Amino acid sequence: MSSKPKVLNELDRGYQQFHGPLEVLDDEAYGETWLGEWNLSQLLAHMVGWYREMLGAIERAGRGERPTPEGVDYGNADKWNATFAQEARPGREALREFEKAYAAYRAAAAALPEAMFGFDAEKGRPLIGNRLLQGAGIGHFEEHQGELTAWLESRKG
Repeated sequence: MSSKPKVLNELDRGYQQFHGPLEVLDDEAYGETWLGEWNLSQLLAHMVGWYREMLGAIERAGRGERPTPEGVDYGNADKWNATFAQEARPGREALREFEKAYAAYRAAAAALPEAMFGFDAEKGRPLIGNRLLQGAGIGHFEEHQGELTAWLESRKG
């Protein structure tokens, strides 16, 4: 499993690939429905929501605490996603919010000690630093990149 520098580089690559094509879109594009019932603003808002949730998780993990607050269950992702999507900002404002949330998420992860990254052979799983960057970051970019790329291609015709 990846070291801290490697996983942060992987996170940054995913962000750059996802973010780059969005910079040239006009405000109207952000309101086009293309991902089920969602538009780009809603997609970005749901990603922002997860960054903000994971920001707290990263901070708690850094203090040696359980990442998920007591009584909070992330198991129903659809419910969380719907709540986050309701916070969508219009047009390019959604992109600015996404950029700010990503920067805070990434900075919090970068502040974690190297020892929180890698693989726990005893438990047979990645360490918490890797897990926190995989779910809301690296894996999230991978989850939506194909859909985003297909939508962007469809707009060229």
